[in-house]
Amino acid sequence: MRPINYINSILRLLLLSFLLFIGLLGNNFAQNADTTKSNNQISITGMVDVYFSKNFNNPASHINDYRNFDVTENQFDINLAKVTFQKTANPVGFRVDLGFGHAMDLINSDANLVYEKSLRNVEQAYLSVILPVGSGLTINAGKMSTHMGGEVIETSGNINYSRSILFAYAIPYSHVGMSAGYAFSSQFTASIYIYNGWNNVVDNNKDKTIGAEILWSPLSTFTLIENFIGGPEEPNTTNKRNVFDTILNYQAADDLFVTLDADYGQEALNPYGYAIWKGAALTGKYTITEVSAIALRGEYYSDQSGFTTGTAQALREITVTYVYKFANSLLTRLEFRRDWSNQNTFEDETGTFSKNNQNTILIGSIYTF
Repeated sequence: MRPINYINSILRLLLLSFLLFIGLLGNNFAQNADTTKSNNQISITGMVDVYFSKNFNNPASHINDYRNFDVTENQFDINLAKVTFQKTANPVGFRVDLGFGHAMDLINSDANLVYEKSLRNVEQAYLSVILPVGSGLTINAGKMSTHMGGEVIETSGNINYSRSILFAYAIPYSHVGMSAGYAFSSQFTASIYIYNGWNNVVDNNKDKTIGAEILWSPLSTFTLIENFIGGPEEPNTTNKRNVFDTILNYQAADDLFVTLDADYGQEALNPYGYAIWKGAALTGKYTITEVSAIALRGEYYSDQSGFTTGTAQALREITVTYVYKFANSLLTRLEFRRDWSNQNTFEDETGTFSKNNQNTILIGSIYTF
């Protein structure tokens, strides 16, 4: 048995054991829920994220290659406008994120949404419950953002404005399914997941996708996160796609934060062999003053089979971002980024992919409330 298939089997066994465990707890939880009252209020938050990007290749399509959210160039664009309704589980809660803009077009580009158009503008919508097991077993069920990766969909939650190539190509954006998370201590937590698949609402095959996350924080300044996701993702197939994701966060000093994100992915191919993609991104942020900071990211991404980007190539990028807060709720980022490849895969002004590099400059503003 291949090591990754063995891991999948173990995760499935753990998941089945967990579901049986939940069933045995059912009566006990119902009795506790009847006597527990929650006076939590529903919170309403939101954000508006706009940007302008200039690509010095002057691509005919006005598209920045190998980007996901800062896609358009030489024009103003709305990346994401969203509002979030949330009630913290105590013991029952929920979260609903409604979004508009090109980011939603991308993360909800699943063809199955032809039949589920009502979910086009739903980034997340899930129920939460905390079962009275030890320190509390948290269950989420519904549509949720992926547990994979060192960045998130919302720009305000990241260090740079643009996302890494890893975020764009190595991992999924969202899932429909359920998760179970438990804090064994203040330093160690673990979660398991069962999803319909990658970036889809309706499953496209008979099997489910399994995920896991382990978070270890032995020091207040250091955190290690190990993520996994695996399962068949192509229509009507049992060929597995597996990705391992490692994140290291280190607060080196009061004004210096460093994070490393590394991914390894593979998918079984017919009649034999594997498509493999892998890479790493190192990002640092230096706080200059209370209202300003500068960030630097360097990244390498190998798509040796051309499975994720469409071309067998090695991509690199370096990004420099200047951050300024005009107010607590208004964040502005000025960013220069250079991408390059060992193949000519970047578009020029004639619409031909004749260049092996791309330089862009961007200014983006994010208002949160």
